[in-house]
Amino acid sequence: MCFSAQASFAAAAALTGIGVLTLRSAPSRAHLPVAAIPLLFAIQQACEGAVWLALRDAPFGRGDTSFARVFLFFALFVWPAYVPGALVPIEFARARRRALMALSAGGAVLGLYLLGCASLRESDACIAFDNLYYWVQIDAPLKPFVAYVYAAFIIAPLVLSSVRGTSLLAVVVAASFALIGALYRAGFVSVWCFLAAAISGVTGLVVYRDTGSPHVLSAPLRRADRRPKPLA
Repeated sequence: MCFSAQASFAAAAALTGIGVLTLRSAPSRAHLPVAAIPLLFAIQQACEGAVWLALRDAPFGRGDTSFARVFLFFALFVWPAYVPGALVPIEFARARRRALMALSAGGAVLGLYLLGCASLRESDACIAFDNLYYWVQIDAPLKPFVAYVYAAFIIAPLVLSSVRGTSLLAVVVAASFALIGALYRAGFVSVWCFLAAAISGVTGLVVYRDTGSPHVLSAPLRRADRRPKPLA
């Protein structure tokens, strides 16, 4: 998290447990992408814990580490593309499916741009005001709008989805984005990703409540489906 390596590793451990439970509770294969979200956040938080350890003894608490790049890969590219894409398999309204696919494609384009800024330009991570700050050079004309567009690619799919519980999740994510934006300038990416990781645990409830989905009725994920089948 923004405050210590211990907090990041603790969050990673908790999310790993939640993610495993959520995946095991997935009522169908179509729910697996959403059910995997806590596990993906667990990887991201573990990487941030490693960033803390790497920067603790670095000169001026600043440096460029491979763990920071993995963290940014998730933060900048994965989430704006993955969140709408993960909702596509469990969405049955054709128009909404198309809209979610379009949002996923748009999120991927935005993510590639942000990832390019982090990878092709000088960037690093540093400890600032007891937070982790990731310096990414975004083009000046786009900088005032990028954060809002990024948030839209995560929040809009949750509003658009007809799956029960996603609208409430959208409100919580939007509120967290506004709150962290108001309280933190330095370390916004780190703090908001930590809070979003905590919120991701709610996806387990979303998956669990969607047991009435036609996907569940037509293609349940039975225990037998998880067992390897004999070759002959």
